Amino acid sequence: MKYKTEDIDMLIESLRIEEVVGEFVELKKSGSSYKGLCPFHPDTTPSFMVNPSKNICKCFVCGAGGNPVTFYSKYKKISFSEAVEELSKKYSIPIKGIREDSRENENLEKYYKIMEDAHTFFQESIFTNSGREALEYLAGRKINPKIIKENRLGFAPNRWSELNDYLINKGHSLNDIIALGLVKESEKGQYDAFRNRIIFPIYSTSGKVIAFGGRTLEKDKEIPKYINSPDTPIFKKGRNLYGLERSSIIKKKNYAMLMEGYMDVLSGYLYGFDVALAPLGTALTEDQGKLLKRYTSNVILAFDSDAPGQSATERAGLILKSLGFNIRVLVLEGAKDPDEFLKAYGKEEFLKSVKSSVEIFDFLFKYYSREYDLSNLMSKQNFINRFKEFFQCIETDLEKSLYLDKLSKQLDIEKDILKETLIDKNKKRTRKFEEVKESNNFIREAAAPLLEELTLALIVKDKNYFQYFKNKDIRGSLTKKVFSYIMQNGENIRDLIKEIKDEIELTKSETEEWEIVVCLAINDFSDEEKTQRLLEEIFVSWFRIEIKEQMKNRENLSRFMKIKSIEMQLSRAGNFSKVLDIYKEYEEIINL
Repeated sequence: MKYKTEDIDMLIESLRIEEVVGEFVELKKSGSSYKGLCPFHPDTTPSFMVNPSKNICKCFVCGAGGNPVTFYSKYKKISFSEAVEELSKKYSIPIKGIREDSRENENLEKYYKIMEDAHTFFQESIFTNSGREALEYLAGRKINPKIIKENRLGFAPNRWSELNDYLINKGHSLNDIIALGLVKESEKGQYDAFRNRIIFPIYSTSGKVIAFGGRTLEKDKEIPKYINSPDTPIFKKGRNLYGLERSSIIKKKNYAMLMEGYMDVLSGYLYGFDVALAPLGTALTEDQGKLLKRYTSNVILAFDSDAPGQSATERAGLILKSLGFNIRVLVLEGAKDPDEFLKAYGKEEFLKSVKSSVEIFDFLFKYYSREYDLSNLMSKQNFINRFKEFFQCIETDLEKSLYLDKLSKQLDIEKDILKETLIDKNKKRTRKFEEVKESNNFIREAAAPLLEELTLALIVKDKNYFQYFKNKDIRGSLTKKVFSYIMQNGENIRDLIKEIKDEIELTKSETEEWEIVVCLAINDFSDEEKTQRLLEEIFVSWFRIEIKEQMKNRENLSRFMKIKSIEMQLSRAGNFSKVLDIYKEYEEIINL
């Protein structure tokens, strides 16, 4: 839902900042203002100021704050539009929303309708004769019909094109059905992608079915045990979580439990642990972490206890730590995974394991120590180096100090020595930018959207940086709109963040991308030194894209060798000034 600027302004003016903030922060009067402990960073002395006359709040340590709506959005970890809607209802201030682009909505709705009909087909099939084997399998896993219905499980019959025929008879387009990964094509015609499989529905944050997971009932080991819907117009595997339909419970209980598979989540639900989620058969991604952060900052990692599961725990722990989560790790003795443990030992023993779960640092210490002989000096140094990425993921000085204290005591090494290795000489490179920095295997199609987001965030930080990127080969619709606006308005721009929202018509997906860009501008470009470093890295990434495009043409060997020389110079450039000089030389070559 979108809202008119004047309606949002009216809502903000009608809200009292001290009331909105005061619901979550204990405020004390301080002159004409109020102050309290900042809710956005570990705060021991009141640094969060609330100014009723200006209707704003601000932390003078971490910089968080804003008007009543932006504060509420950040605190509740919801979008700006969701904050507007919730505050409007909460304080009985009427505000009308504007419908999104009708064509985009129409396209999405037809996909949702197909998925809804497919889900109905699967649900009805599991309670037919053809679904008997599926019911027997689930019964063997202690999943009874009541749990099946509550979790809306289904079954894909072992027939060539029954789902396809069903959806076509419902009036759906074959192209749309194929686009959703429900049906595939071969020389023999169309066939169902899911056959003879138990079906697990995957939901969007709004509660709509957007994908399916399927567990085979075949005995043939050559057939994949689990398959998932591919990426589609309404589903991106790395941006969704299985079990998210219970997000309201997670928000209420304020913690989640991340497990590896569908059956783990179902067993968790069966035994009363209804905050269980799974990352859809892939390693946890940063996008999935950000999605989870909307509902809680507390997570228990309950991955498998085998070597791959332990490795997945490490990677997930680092991603979640970089996003500010409080993380504990479940240690299960005598079972491979939560499903097996619950079936073997029951709810009470599992609850004991939850209560005795270890903090992520303690898990990593034990996990890393298996690889090193800590009585050996060189081995101990390598062990310490393993913690570099962990410390890069920690934002606050207080947390860093606490973990250094702990490591210092456990290794009997002075804290200052550890600090030099793990903090002073361990400069962080943002996780996002690592994905798009210099690489011999750099693929423009995969990296460009992310690079464009970072470029936009840099320009939001300071519109003067636009000069370095205005002639780049941009492809994203949001980037094109923002670039066009800057080129048309130039020096007249005063507040790019506000003006883009107010002056440019954005689609729903563009609005969501813009919110990510603004967050990047605030968080990843938080200080001048960091911004200057990222400016160079982003510019170099664009430069390398241009070089690779130019080097595809080898007809003019002399020109090719000159550009190759530019590429070599760039790899040796010591500072941004030198990079700009090399770029000027490059422009002269391609303009000949």
